[in-house]
Amino acid sequence: EILGALMSMIIVWMVTGVLTYLACMRLLHPDYDIDATAMLITSACAMLANILLSLILHQTHHGHSHEAQAREHVSAPLEKPTLSNASLRAAFLHAIGDLFQSVSVLISALIIFFKPQYKIADPICTFVFSIFVLATTIPILRDILTVLMEG
Repeated sequence: EILGALMSMIIVWMVTGVLTYLACMRLLHPDYDIDATAMLITSACAMLANILLSLILHQTHHGHSHEAQAREHVSAPLEKPTLSNASLRAAFLHAIGDLFQSVSVLISALIIFFKPQYKIADPICTFVFSIFVLATTIPILRDILTVLMEG
């Protein structure tokens, strides 16, 4: 489970690195074309799929009713939450990251669709997404490494 979560985080970081590299290349070589219509359709479909996936993973992650959760909180001592299922948390985080990326690509596509001269919105969107991914994956990576190092 922990190794699967670690692999998921590594893959997310590798994909983010490749996307950042491609965004840099687009800034350095601005002679590229973007099909805004295809970008709109693809990002809208991805956004809907990621919303559905996030909802499914969120329900799977809980695995209990909120009434039982309230009783657990009353009787349990306050302590740092443990890594209950790192693979599910990593998958949920990945889906949320993809959802955020889909929304930002949709916004970029709308900008480019109505104002094609603003195609720089595409690499800017990629940079914002990359920062978001790094910020959201560091805490789960810290939890994974704590478990692996028997912290």
